[in-house]
Amino acid sequence: MSRDSYRSVGAIVGLGLGIGLMLMAGQGGVLPGAIFGAGGAMAGGILGEKIHAMRQGK
Repeated sequence: MSRDSYRSVGAIVGLGLGIGLMLMAGQGGVLPGAIFGAGGAMAGGILGEKIHAMRQGK
């Protein structure tokens, strides 16, 4: 898979985890959803790129 694919998959997983974390924290609504979702997607995308780099030996 390409680096972009790893980034996309990581962002989608991070988005889901961010929303899940928001719900576990007892938050709800549009603004917390945007904050947790964007943060999770960004972190997941970065992590996906790091995993790709590790698998490529870079």
